[in-house]
Amino acid sequence: MALVLGNGYAIIREFPLFQLITVAVLGMYIVFFHADIAMYLLAFSTPFSIIFSSKDIQLGLSLPSEGLMIMLTIVFFARILYDLHYNRKLLKHPVSIAVLVYLGWMFITCLTSVRPVVSLKFFASKLWFITSCYWFFLQMLEDDMKNAVRYFNCYAVGLAIIVIITTYLHALSGFDEHYAHYVMSPFYNDHTAYGAALAFMLPLTAGFYFLPDNKLHQKVFYIVLTLILAIGFYLSFSRAAWISLVLAVGVLIILKLRIKLSWLISGGLVIGVLLFFYADDILYKMSRNSQDSSGNFVEHIQSMSNISTDASNMERINRWTAAFRMIKEKPVFGWGPGTYQFEYAPFQVGYYRTIISTDFGDGGNAHSEYIGPCAETGIFGMLTVFAIVFVFLYYGITTYIYAEDKTLKIIVLCATLALISYYSHGVFNNFLDTDKLSVIVWAAIAVITAGNIKNKTIETA
Repeated sequence: MALVLGNGYAIIREFPLFQLITVAVLGMYIVFFHADIAMYLLAFSTPFSIIFSSKDIQLGLSLPSEGLMIMLTIVFFARILYDLHYNRKLLKHPVSIAVLVYLGWMFITCLTSVRPVVSLKFFASKLWFITSCYWFFLQMLEDDMKNAVRYFNCYAVGLAIIVIITTYLHALSGFDEHYAHYVMSPFYNDHTAYGAALAFMLPLTAGFYFLPDNKLHQKVFYIVLTLILAIGFYLSFSRAAWISLVLAVGVLIILKLRIKLSWLISGGLVIGVLLFFYADDILYKMSRNSQDSSGNFVEHIQSMSNISTDASNMERINRWTAAFRMIKEKPVFGWGPGTYQFEYAPFQVGYYRTIISTDFGDGGNAHSEYIGPCAETGIFGMLTVFAIVFVFLYYGITTYIYAEDKTLKIIVLCATLALISYYSHGVFNNFLDTDKLSVIVWAAIAVITAGNIKNKTIETA
């Protein structure tokens, strides 16, 4: 009652700080005494979170999501220090070891960074992303794997609301293709992040429809949810997201048809050899392609290979070439986590610069989940990213193949396909330095870890 009266008085007196304090207090109460609810609240609120920044302390946070992550991280470490206990099976699993090595090397490169303060801030954000959405969530999954379904449902519902709002605003413009690039702002900074989130969630919502314990109303829920997300996905006009989902579906077909690994490797080698010998012809045809981004689906797909006039594609190449030159100069430790956007400008080559190139550190990152980390944390840093991808693929696929529990099988498969979608998209963009994708990517990796451990426990029981 006192809080209600206090907030009422604060609104009348135009004193917003009191309301922020109230939200923080309520958040701390939920985190400390109902951590599972806090995790679901985190998932639901992330699509609505908006970045608030302060030039005085040069810090920006996406609220309320990062506020919840920070509190969950504090609670997690407080519990660890209190009883000095964390399930060793979770800690010693190869996926967990890969995550620890990834974090450990990132911290080392913070110490050698050309901008230590920037790198330490970046590392701190990465720490609360991974602690809350991987280590903390692992404990919830250890208790009940269906917590994964509840968690992703919360994010999907929040995202579906954003899709409805975005689609309505987009419709007012006559579904203009250029307006589609930023109509989802301020919730998602552009259509690529928005498309990546939708591509990630579609395998989950579509897959959860097949959970064996679903009632009729739950099946209807997943049908409606998947349709809403699919509409948003198409209208995102994110070419990389479209291709990433196609690749995830391709992997699903391979798994369902039980195609032998040796055949896949042979096919991959043949494609690789053909690309090598016909690289000049391919690049020539790409340079002759002048089809820019378009509202027409076919033309929009064709524009993916336009490296002559499409500004988005050309700028991506500009960022990559700048990153390669940075890697050549600092191949071991890199320039430091989070420093690419501040350091890449002098490494741009005039030939690759575009109308959207910038020299002021305000143009974003390297547009690659692999090249960016290589420039910032060195070649070994990139290898730690590859290690995480390899182990989640291996344990995700093997758990799906050998699991007998149908619910576990579906949950792990959905998480694996969602991650394949994201990390294939990661060739062209990187979003793991933001809350929007981190809360679902690290949670899905946790699902694979917990699912593999759970399956081994069932097998030995």
